Amino acid sequence: MATSKLEIYRKKRDFSKTPEPVGRPAGGGNRFVVHKHHATADHYDLRLEVGGVLKSWAVPKGPSLNPADKRLAVETEDHPIDYIDFEGVIPEGEYGAGPMIVWDTGVWAPMDDIEASLRKGAFKFRLAGEKLNGGWMLTRLKPKPGEEDHRNWLLFKERDPAADPSTDILAARPESVKSGRRIEELVEKPKPPAKPAKLDPGTLAGAVRGAAPARIEPQLATLTIVPPDAKEGWLHEIKFDGYRTMAHLAGGTVRLITRGGLDWTKRYGDLPEAFQRLPCRDAIIDGEIVVLDESGISRFALLQEALSTGSGNKLVFFAFDLLHLEGWNLTASPLEERKALLAKLLAGQIHSRSAIQLSDHVTGEGRTLYEQASEIGLEGIVSKRASAPYHCGRSKTWTKTKALKAEDFVIIGYTVSEAAEGIASLALGEWVDGELQYRGKVGTGFDSEMLKQLLVRLDPLRSGAVKLEGAPKEIIWVRPVLRAHVHYGNRTADNLLRHAVFKGLRDVELSTPVSISRKRLISDADLASISITNPTRRLFGKSGPTKLDLAVYYAMIGDFMLPHILGRPVSLVRCPTGKSEDCFFQRHPFTGMPPSVATFQSPNSEGETKTYISVEDAKSYLALAQFGVVEFHNWGTTRMLLDKPDRMVFDLDPGEGIAWREVVEAAIHIKSELEAIGLVPFVKTSGGKGVHVVLPIRPKLNWKKFHQAASAIATRLAATAPETFTTTMGKGNRVRRIFIDFHRNARSHTWAAPYSLRARTNLPASTPLSWTDLEAIDAPGDLNYSSLPGLLATSGDPWADIGDFARELPPQSGPEK
Repeated sequence: MATSKLEIYRKKRDFSKTPEPVGRPAGGGNRFVVHKHHATADHYDLRLEVGGVLKSWAVPKGPSLNPADKRLAVETEDHPIDYIDFEGVIPEGEYGAGPMIVWDTGVWAPMDDIEASLRKGAFKFRLAGEKLNGGWMLTRLKPKPGEEDHRNWLLFKERDPAADPSTDILAARPESVKSGRRIEELVEKPKPPAKPAKLDPGTLAGAVRGAAPARIEPQLATLTIVPPDAKEGWLHEIKFDGYRTMAHLAGGTVRLITRGGLDWTKRYGDLPEAFQRLPCRDAIIDGEIVVLDESGISRFALLQEALSTGSGNKLVFFAFDLLHLEGWNLTASPLEERKALLAKLLAGQIHSRSAIQLSDHVTGEGRTLYEQASEIGLEGIVSKRASAPYHCGRSKTWTKTKALKAEDFVIIGYTVSEAAEGIASLALGEWVDGELQYRGKVGTGFDSEMLKQLLVRLDPLRSGAVKLEGAPKEIIWVRPVLRAHVHYGNRTADNLLRHAVFKGLRDVELSTPVSISRKRLISDADLASISITNPTRRLFGKSGPTKLDLAVYYAMIGDFMLPHILGRPVSLVRCPTGKSEDCFFQRHPFTGMPPSVATFQSPNSEGETKTYISVEDAKSYLALAQFGVVEFHNWGTTRMLLDKPDRMVFDLDPGEGIAWREVVEAAIHIKSELEAIGLVPFVKTSGGKGVHVVLPIRPKLNWKKFHQAASAIATRLAATAPETFTTTMGKGNRVRRIFIDFHRNARSHTWAAPYSLRARTNLPASTPLSWTDLEAIDAPGDLNYSSLPGLLATSGDPWADIGDFARELPPQSGPEK
């Protein structure tokens, strides 16, 4: 038990005096921490999470990136898991008195069996931290006579790409990765607190006394090509790349509300604690939560990583507006007065490393700030009319000017350079009404390594490529399956890109931590038995994928898709001509249907007996590709237990004005609500703009009760954020809201099967994801017929064990009274 392992640790400490954690039993994990500790003797403490505690070694000289340096490491008592985040000053008179910082932290992995290696005294492991990475070795020294209780080891770096004999990492990076402070700062005499500035919100023009609202819809900026003129009275701020957030402070509690109106306080680690230190009882502060890179630039990818790994200490809230303070509504007050009061509120509370920062501004001419933002790689700037009140929703008193236009374009070919013996430029295309159109070339932004990678990726795509009209003759054409992320200045009258710069491939990666081993369901004999007529027929336009591409996708994806549809009733979307207007929904058997496809009879919702179809083996599944089947839709039940459904789906269908990130926010919110009532949600993209949240359910209820339960749960979910969700059909009811469609849980109703393609340009797929990957996906359309087979081959199916998590529906699924 972890508790008994901590006995020595606890005996050495008086927890009524020391701020160190008492410790608690904990589950398995793989985190590590290196503490820098100024005690009787200055040293570093290496701690690895093993068996519910932190195995610890004191390293007097600290770790070295030079493999030639062998550093003494003295094994000490096990520490509690809580200690991994401990940073502070242990008081005089206590064991280990002195300051301690989190010098480095991350995850680790053993290179052999842990217990056996520790017993043997030869312990190899890998670190993935902010400062220490790669392979490391702890080797136990033979004890001297009479010192058998002293467990001395040597710590040294292995020779690998992370080794660096020329850098003293201790001198180069002395700061805490948690707080950014050096250890000396913990023992500096505290400065007397500055006298709080007098806050008098009632003096602002337009201030109105009243209770704070539960939510204020954020003001949004209108996109412009250039910043507003200096003579018109504007303020200009940096544009951030993060999550727009309203911080609500009320009587000591803090709520952090997303742009879509969802409470994400729990997701943001210890960030809410920073607001509790502000010198006010009640406030509503508008801002953006970001993670900054080493240059101080906000990067959304870093924010996603921090949220998925629980690194809440990296989050920064940039405050740029104050909407309510101490019982005064300030939304009608001029912006410049609101910002001045916000600066007073934050005065003395922020420093270079604080979790809350003030988003400062410049007045007058915004072009200089815009040019600087473009030069250093910022997103752009936001300009705000200084005298304007706060307007909820999109407005023209706030504008945004992006530093450079940045878009993704399809790579449709390349040109070669004899001098460089490789690629000279990429030819780019853009989908317009289902057809690819030429958009010019990009020939800068590559390094030599990227050029080699591109040639390897593009050369196999030459077969079956289509030449586009209006493009230069020297282009070597490739099939349009890869996309490039490109920055450019503007477009010509012919819609060609000017000043284009290649910024990277828009590659999608899935990080699902599951085994990639799987049972083969499609044999070589199955594949050989299928013949495709008209294999080169294009789907959805002259430049779209071919009928052969469709068949190849379903063959390659079959081992992942079949477990989710075998034995289940299915409906099909067929597109026999390849034209979207000729596609149709097929519920029942059809003329010429492969004989291997199973049929069965069942009454429909009106009581009429109808014949339906079911995929029962790999052969029938593959044969359907011959008949123009693009989409598979399954019932939430098996054919053998037709009246006992076992899958419940909630289709999150965004209304007009809802961005993809808001859909993701909504799905994560619904996940937590469903988990709170004892259910285990899985998630997949819909293949369009929405998300499907799917619940494995024990098959006990009939369809009528199952549908009623889905309705009650959906109503409960919508009630948690009524301004974000609706369960009422109709386009007019979902403007700026997300429709929770629960009606797919009625008898004979269907939903897109896992991994089914959708009959749209570039054949996007309805793709099962881990919850971590959902948040990392910026463009769900990137998961399509060309990208998905390769991704799954390396990541595996995140739904492989979905059936193991089936739960009974709670007896009371409606909203709490």
